[in-house]
Amino acid sequence: MDRVVWYPIGGNSVNLEFVDDLFRFGAISNLFWVAFLARGNHSKLAYSYITIATMISCICFLITSAYDENALFGPFGYLMAFVSRLVVVLTWLFSINALSDNFKIGPLYLLVLGVYCIRSIVFQLDIIPHDVFGIISYVMRATIYVFIIYKVFTERSGDLLEKRRTFRIWFMFLITFGPVIFTLNRIFISDTIYIDDVSLLESIAIFFASSFLLFHSIRPQEKYPFEAGDSSVPGMSANGTMTDGHTELLAADKHNLTILKTKMDAGLYREPGLTVAKLADTIKIQEHRLRKLINRYLGYRNISQYLNDYRVDEAKNRLSDMNERHVPILTIAMETGYRSLRPFNRAFKNRTGHTPSEYRKKHLGAQTGSVTHATAIES
Repeated sequence: MDRVVWYPIGGNSVNLEFVDDLFRFGAISNLFWVAFLARGNHSKLAYSYITIATMISCICFLITSAYDENALFGPFGYLMAFVSRLVVVLTWLFSINALSDNFKIGPLYLLVLGVYCIRSIVFQLDIIPHDVFGIISYVMRATIYVFIIYKVFTERSGDLLEKRRTFRIWFMFLITFGPVIFTLNRIFISDTIYIDDVSLLESIAIFFASSFLLFHSIRPQEKYPFEAGDSSVPGMSANGTMTDGHTELLAADKHNLTILKTKMDAGLYREPGLTVAKLADTIKIQEHRLRKLINRYLGYRNISQYLNDYRVDEAKNRLSDMNERHVPILTIAMETGYRSLRPFNRAFKNRTGHTPSEYRKKHLGAQTGSVTHATAIES
């Protein structure tokens, strides 16, 4: 496959194929090591299997976009081509996972992954013209990018990790302008709406992105790439209690945490749509300081986790209360601060391993059995 391109600069010629190969194989090397580290779960960037699948797909994409995979790898080349065309959807899953807490691949994600698998098969079987296929692909990619932007934007306000909040801004910028630049490059420079080849510009971008991933994968001192390097909290003991001899700032932190706990125990968490900003306004503290307090002193990574602990605990008590056995689950969900049943069910199952109805049936059934047994003994 002839990819040699000579570009004259100041009387000299630059072999762009050589430059492209440098970045391309540098990226492949980086991606390989990220996948290898994820195999032993050393990387906290995402679940190991998502990380490995994404890295392998990227590697296959970089190879198949520059070389004849069938000539190099025989029948295995068809599998490589199939995997390479999943790179967009797998990178999508990887990105959402890295920017979310307690990520799980639900039906929606599986559906999108399945659609992309069908897309890859359709392309390989050459069922529809490539130009038409290219237009469909760009529509699918645009939909995925919009979803990521929506996800990043809506979850930023509740994120308690300041480094990740800052990264979200840059991430949205890259997701917004990166594909636009690459698309314009493909249309006006490569002169095609769809192309398998990866340009030098894209090879450079993938190299630096993979270098970033590798950098965070090999740093053992970082529990998570968006957390502070020092996970310990100054002025806190190993079990999270306050120790003696602190500065005024830590004394103020303790005072604010006491007020926060008092307000939450009094039922502040029941307010629907409660945000960090509203919490900060209630206890009269700067929003950024409250984020740090809840994250570093209480150990929560986002505000939803913090609120769900209070809400689900109350729901558990009410669902296991015989006096409330006729109260609808929706009523309990609304009265504990949820605006609808779906987020309540999801939060409840994440914390207890049971749906609210299963939890109620299990605990009320145990109480009914105990009462029946006690009555039989008295008789």
